[in-house]
Amino acid sequence: MVRSYLFLLTVLFALPALAQTKRPFTFEDMMKLKRVKEPQVSPDGKWVLFTAVDVDLAANTKTPHVWIVPLQNNREEKNNNGGTGVSPVQPQYRLLLKNSAPDANSTNWAPHVSPNLRNVGTAEKEIIADQDADRPRWSPDGKRFAFISTKENGSQVWIADFDGAIGDVTAAHKLTSISTEANGELWSPDGEHILFVSDVYPECDGTAAEEVSCNTKKAKDARAYKVQAQIFDHLLYRHWNAYREGKRTHLFVQGIPFGVSRHDSAGREYDTFGFTPLDAVPRDLTPGDFDAPVFSLGGQDDYAFSPDGKEICYTSNHDSMPADSTNNDLFTVPVNFRPDATSKDVLAATKDITTDNKASDSTPLYSPDGKYIAYRAQKRPGYESDRFRLMLYDRKTGEKKNLAESFDAWVGAFTWTPDSMTIAFAAEHEGQFADLCHFAKW
Repeated sequence: MVRSYLFLLTVLFALPALAQTKRPFTFEDMMKLKRVKEPQVSPDGKWVLFTAVDVDLAANTKTPHVWIVPLQNNREEKNNNGGTGVSPVQPQYRLLLKNSAPDANSTNWAPHVSPNLRNVGTAEKEIIADQDADRPRWSPDGKRFAFISTKENGSQVWIADFDGAIGDVTAAHKLTSISTEANGELWSPDGEHILFVSDVYPECDGTAAEEVSCNTKKAKDARAYKVQAQIFDHLLYRHWNAYREGKRTHLFVQGIPFGVSRHDSAGREYDTFGFTPLDAVPRDLTPGDFDAPVFSLGGQDDYAFSPDGKEICYTSNHDSMPADSTNNDLFTVPVNFRPDATSKDVLAATKDITTDNKASDSTPLYSPDGKYIAYRAQKRPGYESDRFRLMLYDRKTGEKKNLAESFDAWVGAFTWTPDSMTIAFAAEHEGQFADLCHFAKW
């Protein structure tokens, strides 16, 4: 009895102390949390790069840094999952993939919740500590990764050398030095080029060198001009809190001048057109008074490389009044041009592959075998909230196929399986977002 009484006293006296240690979760607490985004699995499946954003309330800044975490090996997975090597699937929801009766035992149904194929280890670490770093993207061979940093001359593309044996960066090089800055980088599948986005002056045309020189001069003059007022004579002059400043978003491609082995038997370095030095001047692949890619609030990229690295596909709206139009089309253009090629040569080689649809076409992604381009499309022109369908474009015949007309939800971000036979995509389901659905191509 005495022991019970002493225990009760101890608990009662401890309650005020426990209450004092608890407090409401504040805005300051929330700002201390790292915001994790952009997970990127290495080509060998051993590492994951990701970005963690740090917020400094006193300085009113948000600074991204690149982190890395190892994935557990198959032996650990086997031990953790009862010898299977793969986490069990919990089919809490199911999704109809073909036109058939809703039979739970039918083979036309697939699990709506995807299995966890790997478990993440706990040894995460910041891999680039001496500069801000965002949007990491692995090179195809996994020996390097590209990232965006504002360390020198604004936002530029950097390349980090990666040692997979120790899981660390051994060196970092600045790839671009473009006056209009760079963002949204993407490796070509052959590892020889980087595609990136830059806001440029559309009146700057000519050869690649002439375009860069013109943009450099205009950017320098704009910074030096004492009056910062702007004049607009058309709509879409601002998105949210960012003014366009007379610029257009364009896609540029640049060769990798370091770390790429392209030599003949005599040891001479060569480019696509013969034994000449690699050109480090970025090439504008989307010249003209249009945005390419179009403005986006996030999600999947609106541009992609073909598997052989020789072509890109991108989203752009070429209507005369894009402010009241949703007619985004998909365009293809070759990557390789001669050094003396002009913007007119690039436009002459550009092809609109979805001109028949007057509503939005976006987020192109080539199949690994190069035969198709999958993309999302809407049907109602001018209606931004129309449902996005999953479409397939046959690169040889030009035929287009709607793969998900019977799927009564928006198709979100998607990806191909390596065999080019299946597309996995995210979609909302009963108010829940990002349930992973598997959709057979045929």
